Amino acid sequence: MATIEDKVIEIIARESGLERTKISAGSTLKDLEIASLDFVQIMFAIEEEFKIYLPTNDPRAETGTVASLIAEIERQIAAKSA
Repeated sequence: MATIEDKVIEIIARESGLERTKISAGSTLKDLEIASLDFVQIMFAIEEEFKIYLPTNDPRAETGTVASLIAEIERQIAAKSA
C-alpha cells in the first residue's frame, strides 16, 4: 500500500511532468521550478486524492517543502478522523 508521501510524490510527478527521482521530501515546489498552473493542478489533485482542502493562496504553499505539504495532509486527515 502506498504511503501518503508516495502518493504526493506521484501526484507532483504526474502533474508537473518531472521524474519521480527528482522529487524528495526536502524539495520545495519552487526549487522544482513548477509552473503556477501546474502548482494549482497539483493542489487540486492532492485535494481530490485525500478529500481535503489546501489553500493555494498561502504563500508558504510554493516555498514549503514536500515534507511540510505531507505533514499538512496528515494533519487534515487526522482531524477528519477525530
